[in-house]
Amino acid sequence: MATFEAAARLASFTLAAAELGVTQAAVSRQIKVLEDDLNAPLFVRAHRKVVLTPAGKALASTVTQSFAQMAEMIETIRRPNATDAVSVGATLAFSHFWILPRLSEFRALHPDIRLKLIAEDSTTDLRRDRLDVCIRYGKPPFPDANSIAHHPDQVFAVCSPALLQKLDIDRLHADITRMPLIASDNVNPAWLTWRSWAQAVGLGPALGKASDRSRLRFNHYTDTIEAALNGEGVALGWAALLANHMAQGRLVKLGPHVLTGEEAYHVLVPKGRTPSPSTQIFLDWLAKSFAMKP
Repeated sequence: MATFEAAARLASFTLAAAELGVTQAAVSRQIKVLEDDLNAPLFVRAHRKVVLTPAGKALASTVTQSFAQMAEMIETIRRPNATDAVSVGATLAFSHFWILPRLSEFRALHPDIRLKLIAEDSTTDLRRDRLDVCIRYGKPPFPDANSIAHHPDQVFAVCSPALLQKLDIDRLHADITRMPLIASDNVNPAWLTWRSWAQAVGLGPALGKASDRSRLRFNHYTDTIEAALNGEGVALGWAALLANHMAQGRLVKLGPHVLTGEEAYHVLVPKGRTPSPSTQIFLDWLAKSFAMKP
């Protein structure tokens, strides 16, 4: 069942094998044994991925709920006295640009609460990673968590005023395809590329082709923005993350195109777990901060 749960959650035998520390063939054999025992197919094997059948979806729902309850009880037994500690998960970018600038405010209000901030761009699972709170960009429902607050965002092209002055370009009428683009190779699939952003705002393929020719690429958004601040080129800017830089005039928006997607930043708590008093205080602070303008 653990093998089935991992394969169902990750939609991949290969990823399930990596998480469980076994071979892909071992995962495939375990699933085949389970299917033979149930006399029903649980997955449709497709190229590079697997898709749950109706029977597989029904079983996955039950197994996921059962595992969540087991994990919650284990955590309750393992950490009965850690009521003043809060483990918070977020992407590197959200941690760097949104949480850290506001952290002193929370700590001044609640100095006795112990915070553990876990920043990584790979997909997290609140139960597996033992997180009390997670900020995730996406669209509910989430299989491992409930959303208690959300914050929408907008995405547009940004650069430093120094770059505009150097190139003698008006920011409102800038032809981004003719400017140096800073490209990102992101781990998190929720993050946009120049090509996907251009398509979403109705621009042609030229911008995607220009980004392919970029002389500067990063795999972390924080580095992308640092390069943009230093005048190295144009980056995709997320309004909620870059509010301080925009307000201070260190970055400026280029052109009229803005993408407001259906996704948003969500404050998540694990399903089946009642937040501790310290966690609830942090959740209330986050929800209040999300409700305020950047």
